[in-house]
Amino acid sequence: MAEAHRFSVTASWDRGKESGRVQNADRTFDAEHRGASPLGGPGGAANPEELLLAGVSACFTQTWALFVKKLGLPLQSLRLEAACMVEPDPAGGFRITEIELHPEVPSDIWAAEREKVEKTLQLAEKYCIVSKAVREGRTFKVTPRPV
Repeated sequence: MAEAHRFSVTASWDRGKESGRVQNADRTFDAEHRGASPLGGPGGAANPEELLLAGVSACFTQTWALFVKKLGLPLQSLRLEAACMVEPDPAGGFRITEIELHPEVPSDIWAAEREKVEKTLQLAEKYCIVSKAVREGRTFKVTPRPV
């Protein structure tokens, strides 16, 4: 049986500066964060919505890479674009109502290996730890984007 693992970050917020920091335990990740200006924040640094998208995107591309290798697709580097929709929450404030991932696939590989590419994306969506955590109760779309 697989063992459990615990991951942690530390987040801080300075009310006077209207900014904070988020760091993992060994400080290999250390970023300033601020509220998004469209949501009334000062902007000028990563916002929580972008940080959530970064986590989903990083996990998805790593998981996708596992299945690309396993199924022998000739993709050496993987890239995707991600977006989320933030809408007013009927209970007050805002909420993320949709997350979209657009994995980019070279047109020649898409044309020659579409079924295999789609399979790798389906498996990545199924097994990506972070996307599993956020997709329940939300629309979570993975749409390949041939480039």
